Amino acid sequence: MESSRHLVFIPWPLMGHVQIVELAKLIIDREPRISVTVLLMQLPSYKDTVSSSFLDSLSATGSTSTTTDRLKFLELPPANPTAEWNSKTRGYFVHNLVLSQKSNVEDFVKSHKPNVVGFVVDMLCTGMIDVAEKFQLPSYVFFASPASFLGSMLHFQTLQDEKNQDVTEFKNSNSHVLIPSFENPVPANVLSAVLVDKDLWLGRFLDYARGYRKARAIIVNTFEELESYAMSSFSAAYGGSIVPPVYSVGPILNRTPHPKDTDDSIIKWLDEQAASSVVFLCFGSQGGLSVEQVKELAGGLEHSGCRFLWSLRRLSEKNKNAEFPSEYSDFGQVLPEGFLVRTAGVGKVVGWVPQVRVLSHPAIGGFVSHCGWNSVLESIWCGVPIGTWPLHAEQKMNAFQLVKELGLGVEICWDDEPVVTAEEIERGLRKLMESEDEARKKVKDMEEKSRMSMEQDGSSYASLGRLIHHIMTNETDSLNRDESLP
Repeated sequence: MESSRHLVFIPWPLMGHVQIVELAKLIIDREPRISVTVLLMQLPSYKDTVSSSFLDSLSATGSTSTTTDRLKFLELPPANPTAEWNSKTRGYFVHNLVLSQKSNVEDFVKSHKPNVVGFVVDMLCTGMIDVAEKFQLPSYVFFASPASFLGSMLHFQTLQDEKNQDVTEFKNSNSHVLIPSFENPVPANVLSAVLVDKDLWLGRFLDYARGYRKARAIIVNTFEELESYAMSSFSAAYGGSIVPPVYSVGPILNRTPHPKDTDDSIIKWLDEQAASSVVFLCFGSQGGLSVEQVKELAGGLEHSGCRFLWSLRRLSEKNKNAEFPSEYSDFGQVLPEGFLVRTAGVGKVVGWVPQVRVLSHPAIGGFVSHCGWNSVLESIWCGVPIGTWPLHAEQKMNAFQLVKELGLGVEICWDDEPVVTAEEIERGLRKLMESEDEARKKVKDMEEKSRMSMEQDGSSYASLGRLIHHIMTNETDSLNRDESLP
């Protein structure tokens, strides 16, 4: 066999973006001439125990043994922490951490050339494209959010850079916005803050979108049958601006066990419940609710009479810079007095959960979710309808797409509501758990399509094949680069 062609994968170091590792596995399984090194950037464990412990497990795997010698994990050495440790938000914290690692990534490429033939960078790591260009290497962007949001970022970047429009004027607007990747006009109050908040858009996300234009191709964790409208928009939209080829290769789920996935009591409890009888509530590895909201949610759950499994994590304190959610040591300190006793026969409150295992369990009949895209794909894969409760990032836009465009979800709330009352929650839970609800029927149909897309001759299987051909073609070009470069 001819010598391996090496790809460098650069993930955003948070749990919500680890599907890039699963993409690496899919690529090397399909193409024996490709090998991959995943460069890991470590967060301090006191900041984010969930992400740091998962990255630790990957790093340990890379240093001992792997399922294949063509997939390696390398933890980059710490860079000067001053700038990122003083960041005011989690996003800036990690953004600065990534940028601080450019020199370490350069050193890796220098020590491994000429075998390195390209970068695959996370959607929020586009600053690393500069490093690839320094070596005349192609870059591919892995987009962990939906194609509809990719289209939104590209459209807003076009408006900003080519139409001289201040897109932040949409903030607090009552208008509706026409976005090529959405079939319906999008209410301005649904737009993600990263598109309309001046600090977020001009400070980071506009540059990310510019980076997508520089990529050789964009790889999206979605599938054609789910986002056919958004995927078709890339060929005709965006005012004639250049859009690289977009490949839909999902749904890619995170199948690597997390070190916290050791408590079997959750699955044992679900084994005792009737089929489709339990509503599962989980707000993601970076999501949490205020104490006031926790009490209202508890009231809504109790009054609904639904059997429930609730993953409850502590919201980060607002006065702490770049703080991440953490675990409660005692749920009784935040839940209404007597709640745990009164609901002991019908519900279970827990901390961290193995989400895919839970959603796959036949007892789960509904999923109240923050609408992070990974959670959406996992819920569809498992055929579980979603009760939408977006918190941040692009989650309101995901919820809008699920409920208004695809009919795969039931609206619980939007995140611009100060506190969702117990009465509103109760109504949403009852609708979500209705056995004849239209969303339930549509999710079951989409479940089958999601699984077929990944099988041989499925839409995502074929798209991945075209992507690999594209990579190998670019690789041939890159082998002819000037070896005198640094």
